[in-house]
Amino acid sequence: MKFKKIKEKENELEFELIGEDHTFSWLLLEELLSDKNVEIAQYNIPHPLTGQPVFYVKTKKGKPIEAVKKAAKQLSKEMQELLKQIK
Repeated sequence: MKFKKIKEKENELEFELIGEDHTFSWLLLEELLSDKNVEIAQYNIPHPLTGQPVFYVKTKKGKPIEAVKKAAKQLSKEMQELLKQIK
């Protein structure tokens, strides 16, 4: 998975997740929406076979890139906990 920034403003961020589909994108979206500082979070995959998820994040306060980092860290933490339970 690669992160490609498309546009960034003070409280808005648009980025693409190269190599991903709805599976991870939906998890990331749900995590972003659970953040009280995130006003809007959405993603779109322009073409179902060849498109990459394009996210739009707008924050009420704070930088949107920090919200994305926080969401990714939380997902990583949850996956690590799942791995521990599986072993």
